[in-house]
Amino acid sequence: MTEGQKQGIVVAAKDGVVEAIRGVGDVAGAVVEAISGTIVKTLKGTKAVGNEFTSLIVDTVTGTVKGVSEVGAEIGGAAKGVLIGTLRGTKEVSVSALDTVASTSSALVKSTAQVGGDIASTVKGSVEGAIVATKELGVSVTEAASAATTAVVREANAVGAEIGTTAKSVAVGVLQGSKEIGANAIEALGSSIGALVKTTSETGGEIGDAAKKAVEGAIAAAKDVGVDVAEAASAAANGAFRAAGSVSAGAGEQVRNALTGTISGVKVVLQEPFKKA
Repeated sequence: MTEGQKQGIVVAAKDGVVEAIRGVGDVAGAVVEAISGTIVKTLKGTKAVGNEFTSLIVDTVTGTVKGVSEVGAEIGGAAKGVLIGTLRGTKEVSVSALDTVASTSSALVKSTAQVGGDIASTVKGSVEGAIVATKELGVSVTEAASAATTAVVREANAVGAEIGTTAKSVAVGVLQGSKEIGANAIEALGSSIGALVKTTSETGGEIGDAAKKAVEGAIAAAKDVGVDVAEAASAAANGAFRAAGSVSAGAGEQVRNALTGTISGVKVVLQEPFKKA
């Protein structure tokens, strides 16, 4: 795919979403329809596979984010629609849905940073959208949530976002997305926070801070969505602790120290991940 073709996709996506939003005023619905339509149309004119397909996704997301920004809408609020629209537009293509979740989530965070948007809100919307889209994907909620989490944490770190804020946003996105589709929020939360801690470790971030902020986010979101607060705190804390322990004994100890005691008024109890009953 030439540079001219890539720029053409960006412009088409931007113009499409601007026209759609201005036409109906419904940002979320307009984004879903605009981005899925752009991808379907583009795929008809190309045989993109592998890296070319990923590039097509990234360019479409980049153009969409620019369009949302141009009309003055909140990018974070549109991020959920971007995930759903992208996955809807690519569902007839023989490509891993989880790879699409990852590339879309990463592109969302990077594009948001480029236009000066709220990265934390985009992180939340990306994870939430990945979970909601599982109804159409045939993949598990935990797989989709973990794929999105890994991608947004990696990209947020690359653009200099604060890991604690990112961690909170992931937890909120998981719980809100799970509630919307009636999924097991506790299971998804533990898996996602585990992915967050592993990725934070891989990118050289402060895993203790990430783990604690994730628990804080889980507690705050649980109150909003009607999930048992103690269960949510435990799922996030133990997901973080297990993941850290799989990285190294030192990482496990770091997370244990960060999570021991009371967080946001909730007593956190860690379960030893390697003890046999």
